[in-house]
Amino acid sequence: MILRMQGVGCKYGDDLTGSVTAVQGINLSVEAGETLALVGHTGSGKSTLAQLMAGLLPADEGEIWLGDLCLTGKKLPKATEVCRRVGMVFQYPEHQLFAETVREELAYGPENLGWPADRIEREVAAMAAKMGLADLLDAGPYQLSGGEQRKVALASVLIMRPPLLILDEPFVGLDASARQEFMRLLLAWQQEFSAAIVCISHDMDCLAEFCRRLVVLCRGQMLLDAPIREGFDRVELLQKSGIYAPLGRQAVRRLKAAGWDIDTGALTVDEAAAAIKAARKAGKAGDNHGR
Repeated sequence: MILRMQGVGCKYGDDLTGSVTAVQGINLSVEAGETLALVGHTGSGKSTLAQLMAGLLPADEGEIWLGDLCLTGKKLPKATEVCRRVGMVFQYPEHQLFAETVREELAYGPENLGWPADRIEREVAAMAAKMGLADLLDAGPYQLSGGEQRKVALASVLIMRPPLLILDEPFVGLDASARQEFMRLLLAWQQEFSAAIVCISHDMDCLAEFCRRLVVLCRGQMLLDAPIREGFDRVELLQKSGIYAPLGRQAVRRLKAAGWDIDTGALTVDEAAAAIKAARKAGKAGDNHGR
């Protein structure tokens, strides 16, 4: 098991100045190879929960384990030990880029983990090639486009091969082609290293393509933890949480309500298109048979 959270709670402020509970009673486990979508309306506690997973915030109650490493004991682990087990890519890549060149940016994490120089050089070159950054290694990160900066930020985390990767709004600002490339790179990396990925996003269509498990937060509490197809069937619960199903699922449901004989299991736009095509073909065959 890569991540285990038991009875985790976190609040901001104190009893004197007033406190606000961000998350409470969170029980969550994540296994190797999982892709988990973490969703909820603004203020639901998603970012707080992600930072707790990454060891960036202390929990006020409960236990958090990254493999065999406890983040909530009396003696907190060293930052390097946490970084060996979890990596986080923030929504705005400029918030985590600071080196003078892309090469230095990619090498920073491995250097702090104590990798030998020859290994760092090999791994930086290999990661840059995988991410399409080989020609930009000597460029300054802030000279790059937004999409390139996002790649650099991601590569600087992936190079350390954390068993758990947390992504905060990774698809924002990317066009359809860039999103598909991003997903392909992430899933190839995950398969190679058997990592788990937790993805926070408001884009349900991207999550439907990318993830296989759905966790819904509302007012700091976990309302749902289910396989993603089953999770998006919970229409009333999702609407209560300010979440709507992916467009593909909405389309087939509306056609069903309009009288179409159509499979409503489609989740992505491509699946909905295939379901519509099959329904039209079956309808025409039925009409011909009736004649």
